[in-house]
Amino acid sequence: MPIRVAIVPHTHWDREWYSPFQTFRMRLVKLLDELLPLLEDDLSYSRFLLDGQTAVIDDYLEIRPEAAPTLARLAAAGRLSVGPWAVLMDEFMVSGETMVRDLQMGIRRGAELGGVMEVGYLPDMFGHVAQMPQMLRLGGFEHTVVWRGVPESVEHDAFWWEAPDGSRVRAEYLYGSYSNGRMLPDDAKRLVGRARDYEQELGPARLGSMLLMNGTDHEMPQPWLGRVVAEANAMQDEYEFVVTSLPEYLADRPTAGLTTVTGEMRSGARANLLMGVGSNRVDVHQACAAAERTLERVAEPLSALFLPAARS
Repeated sequence: MPIRVAIVPHTHWDREWYSPFQTFRMRLVKLLDELLPLLEDDLSYSRFLLDGQTAVIDDYLEIRPEAAPTLARLAAAGRLSVGPWAVLMDEFMVSGETMVRDLQMGIRRGAELGGVMEVGYLPDMFGHVAQMPQMLRLGGFEHTVVWRGVPESVEHDAFWWEAPDGSRVRAEYLYGSYSNGRMLPDDAKRLVGRARDYEQELGPARLGSMLLMNGTDHEMPQPWLGRVVAEANAMQDEYEFVVTSLPEYLADRPTAGLTTVTGEMRSGARANLLMGVGSNRVDVHQACAAAERTLERVAEPLSALFLPAARS
């Protein structure tokens, strides 16, 4: 039987990083201006993941409000994966209440946009809090996808992740990062070679099929992907390539015999956690924490006590 190679086209989107927010927003507008017609016109380019956060869609719709019906149609059809987060937060930089509301807002906004992706997407957080599996299960999710923080005890590309209360989700480990399928070649033979290289990289960590995340930071879609996948499938029977989504890929992945990881995941054994983010711009972290606590512990309790229910 050929090895199934699932290709998930995506982009990873920092709203502000080495360039200001509005500079990145203009690149986002360019990306979606190209992506939406591509999805509409080319059924072989069948899926795209918008980084698991609805904020990037709202940033785009502020500039292109007329695109809302197209986005909703593609999301409802499963062609465009939306949410489940409002933004991809650093789990150790915000409060637990902020994370809960982030997920609630992302689910609600995803539903408004046509349908939320039913995968707890955590591609690039600098470690993970112990309660994340509990939060995801309470949100209705059975699967998560992670990269950083995975401990050395995980020897395969999937494991069970269990919270202190016993809640657990199946975690797909992005072996080689969320960019392990970036810049795929516009040539069928070279695509087969790329799959062969990744199979060798995975080695005994591979549980059946392979996942190539076709994208990286602020990367544009590769519009010829569907054609090259078809050509690669026609020329050999070693691999079966398919352009797909994370929910489709995870639906039939193995669950038996997986290692269980309990609680916090903050290991640097497999990927750098960039621990300096916790000590850089301390003034900004302090201001954000003060704002969170003022809202959670002062403003909202007082609102609940003194305002009519319709306004609180």
